Amino acid sequence: MRLFKLSLLGLFLAAFWSCSDLGEPVADCPDGQAEDCAGVCGGTAVEDCTGECGGINQDCVSYSSEIQLIFSANCIGCHNDGNSPSGGLKLTSWANLMAGGVSGQVVQSGNSSNSQLIQKLRGTASGDQMPQYGTPLEESIISTIETWINEGAQNN
Repeated sequence: MRLFKLSLLGLFLAAFWSCSDLGEPVADCPDGQAEDCAGVCGGTAVEDCTGECGGINQDCVSYSSEIQLIFSANCIGCHNDGNSPSGGLKLTSWANLMAGGVSGQVVQSGNSSNSQLIQKLRGTASGDQMPQYGTPLEESIISTIETWINEGAQNN
């Protein structure tokens, strides 16, 4: 009998709790306004590419329309799909980039400062600065690659 009373009490409390105002706030937006990711009726906050509500990076750097174009213009002369790409690193696709080269991975997703790719572009890694036989990339270009890596190095 005691177990029955406790079960009944538990059901009553669960029903009361779920119908009370003590839980998560529920938006009651007037005039059909939508609630933004911050819970503000008619607000403009949106999730950025990293899933942060109202984050700085509203739009992610795109691999296909930005990063691959940088590689195509500056890197694939040496890092191509040929028989012996420099360092074993092919920069002709996202999958090839993420596979790395003979020294391992060159991109640490979410961590540009520890990514060998950025270190080689900045000339802070051992060996030659990249591109090896060309002019170093402009800071704005390296910064774009860094942002893409810090956003998660997505295949987007």
